[in-house]
Amino acid sequence: MQVLTVEGPRTRAFDVLESRCCAPGGALPTFRMVHPCLSCGACCAYFRVAFHWSEADASLSGVVPPALTETLDPHRLVMRGTQASRPRCTALQGTVGDAAHCGIYERRPSVCREVEPSWEFGRPSAQCDKARLGHGLSLLTPDDWAVAATAA
Repeated sequence: MQVLTVEGPRTRAFDVLESRCCAPGGALPTFRMVHPCLSCGACCAYFRVAFHWSEADASLSGVVPPALTETLDPHRLVMRGTQASRPRCTALQGTVGDAAHCGIYERRPSVCREVEPSWEFGRPSAQCDKARLGHGLSLLTPDDWAVAATAA
């Protein structure tokens, strides 16, 4: 299976997975799957996103844009919007539960990189489940990770 990078406002490096295999007659069917996170965004609009300040300090190889953060305490920053009573990360683009993606995906904080969507790696994720339920979305299942066949 190969990971494709697809350009566009609603895609990221692992959005589309593509696999080709030989079929009778030499045809090469293509299998595609849109990553379930791209129709979700619940975690970005449910949790406070706190991380060490060095992740936004370019002199220490930090990549998180400082303008999108605010100070939580002397050691941690938070993504703007995530300390609100109804959190929503300022970097989240789109509509939760419909079409959503991170506007700074390649520069997101480590805590965002560590969130596992439920069943992506064969196990549930309490964080994913809690955020989805908090937005009235159904929980992900192993079936959400099944690769659907499409015409090449």
